[in-house]
Amino acid sequence: MKIMNYIMFLLVLSLFMPAVSEAEGTLQSKIDEAKKGVTIEIEEGEYEETLVISKPIILKGKGEVLLRSCQAEPVVTVSGESVTLQNIKVEHCGDEKEDTAIYVTGTNHKLEGLAIRTKRFGIRLDHANGVTIQDTEIVGMKQGNGIDLWESNQNTFGNLKITNVTDGIYLEKSNGNTIHRNDIQRSRYGLHLMFSNENVLDENVSKANITGTMLMESKRTVVRHNKFLSNNKSVNAQGLLIYMSTDTEVTRNEFISNRVGIFIEEAENNRIDSNKIMDNFIGVQFKKSNENHVIRNTFVGNVNDAQAIESANNQVNGNYWDAASKVDANGDGESEIVYRADPYFLTLTNAVPEYQLFFQAPGLILLQNILKSPADQLLTDSAPLMNMTMEVEKEKSTSFSLWFMSVGMILASTSLFIFGRKRR
Repeated sequence: MKIMNYIMFLLVLSLFMPAVSEAEGTLQSKIDEAKKGVTIEIEEGEYEETLVISKPIILKGKGEVLLRSCQAEPVVTVSGESVTLQNIKVEHCGDEKEDTAIYVTGTNHKLEGLAIRTKRFGIRLDHANGVTIQDTEIVGMKQGNGIDLWESNQNTFGNLKITNVTDGIYLEKSNGNTIHRNDIQRSRYGLHLMFSNENVLDENVSKANITGTMLMESKRTVVRHNKFLSNNKSVNAQGLLIYMSTDTEVTRNEFISNRVGIFIEEAENNRIDSNKIMDNFIGVQFKKSNENHVIRNTFVGNVNDAQAIESANNQVNGNYWDAASKVDANGDGESEIVYRADPYFLTLTNAVPEYQLFFQAPGLILLQNILKSPADQLLTDSAPLMNMTMEVEKEKSTSFSLWFMSVGMILASTSLFIFGRKRR
């Protein structure tokens, strides 16, 4: 009888001991017990756990640390003030619409050295102010935004690498944020600002997205020293889309190999100044937009430099156009010959896409000179510059593209001639 009682005691003890040990050893319990201002180092390993941090502590990974969860709540929830997360990998494997790897609210938090894998959202800021997120990588599955802001102000995002998400960094009703030196690729929009004012986008690279950056109903945005590259994989692709936005400053950026370099739609009083606009299908396009200023830009190697539709009152002066005829009689650096960007070829190929085969063909150039586009589609630069405003490397991209296109047209013409004769 004593032996049976002893065995029963061991069985009961074995059932309770693991649970007690696990509870005592969880990361959440360490966070709950920690005093304000302390540093908690997480030992190397994988942790299937969700964390809630609401007091000013530092949570720091020591070696390879992975926090992972597939539950509905975020892997890490941060609130209060002055929480720091450092050197941690976070993976959210849930597939619900609102699933989020890290959720942040409160003030003055710092997230750095993170690596996030998510099926939905990477980091969501909800009424979060003064937050810094830097030196972090976010990889998604194009079902949620990399970083998503809602009514969150005065935050800083720097040195982030974001790929394969819906929008790289999405701002809605969020003002005064700084987005600096980030690399965003293979997403829908690299940067997406809606109803957000006085934000600064500086030295970012937005590449191979559908749209490099979209500004929608946003005021006083500064877009400077960024690179918008190869955003051309869709019929709606563009480097920068300014939609119903005002007082935007777009200065010293590079728009290279996009479908449309800059698209300005229903927008007024924006300034496009000293940018390199190169090797795009359309350099700059206006639609129902007035009182915008396009000055001191360098247009090189674009199939169509500019187009305006229902946009007659924009100031386009003092730009360099490689397609312009240039004569400087008085030595002031400006050509005496007015430059008119005629989108005849663009209009023609929109109606009949097959005509793209005849790009730069002598006959098409002759037709363009004879059959002018409507006046409201012409952008006129009355003082085109003799020299470029931004340095353009002596690349072979444009000349090679034109050569390749010419060879293609010759081959196409030859094949049509041969097969046409055979059918007869």
